[in-house]
Amino acid sequence: MSNPKEPMVQGTIPSRPWEMVATDLFQWEQNNYLVVADYYSRYIEVVKLENTTSRTVVNHMKSIFARHGMPSVVRSDNGPQYTATEYKQFAQKWNFEHQTSSPYYPKSNGFAEKAVQIVKRLLSKAKQDGKDPYLSLLEYRNTPIGNVASPAQILMSRRLRSHLPTTPNQLQPKVVDPERMKEKFEEKQRKQKRYYDRGSTELPAVQEGEAVRVQVQNKWKPAVIKEKLKTPRSYIIQTPNGQRFRRNRNHIRKQKYGVQISRQWEPIEYFQSDGAREVREEQVSEPSSGQYYKTRSGRLSKPPERYQA
Repeated sequence: MSNPKEPMVQGTIPSRPWEMVATDLFQWEQNNYLVVADYYSRYIEVVKLENTTSRTVVNHMKSIFARHGMPSVVRSDNGPQYTATEYKQFAQKWNFEHQTSSPYYPKSNGFAEKAVQIVKRLLSKAKQDGKDPYLSLLEYRNTPIGNVASPAQILMSRRLRSHLPTTPNQLQPKVVDPERMKEKFEEKQRKQKRYYDRGSTELPAVQEGEAVRVQVQNKWKPAVIKEKLKTPRSYIIQTPNGQRFRRNRNHIRKQKYGVQISRQWEPIEYFQSDGAREVREEQVSEPSSGQYYKTRSGRLSKPPERYQA
């Protein structure tokens, strides 16, 4: 059973176009694509990839950044293309901060996921209508968002010429008021949070050094909190065998009992009487005849002495 959802963490509102972007890879019609989306303008760049190596991703992102400038922050998931040494060097040379989402928690990279869904819909609709997909992308970039302005107007301060009739005056550059943009951002965030927070629960805080349980493939296994990261609700945890992982607070559960974790622990598996299905994997600190074990209800129990070997 997973933890309940927590209240939405409000992201930082960017102060200018192309200050903060999100990126992701996706598949459509057996082809791989790269998407880069601007948090401020909602402008989306999409590239069809010849392969999914880090070098290819970096080269295409260089091309995009050469058009729009170097962002201050780039957010992505923990895909191998983004965690490779080549990408780290790219971030350093092109002077941007690379922030990654918590593993197995796609919500923390939700803006990129939303951009992917938009592009997939555009591609599918274009194919269905027998239309040029690049014209569909152009129409998206020219469509006003929230009765303010289009992604192209917000990013480039101008409308893009398309098949839609426009006058020369309408194509003249015009800067979108940043104060108006900020008000719209804040209003949208308030509405999103109010809707999302229905039925949410704030999970109790966990501290560095605290013994916890971490969700691994639908099982809760023992671990220790080693470090709290700058990213909200993101932690480095350590398992009894010394391995360290990054996990979101949603995948961490507080221990009901003050159990100490040590590397001397050995895994003990408990089975039902028919031996057909594993019920619980426990880590114990005393592999002795008087060992405690946890029942399915979560209660610690110790066998009576007359039943001990």
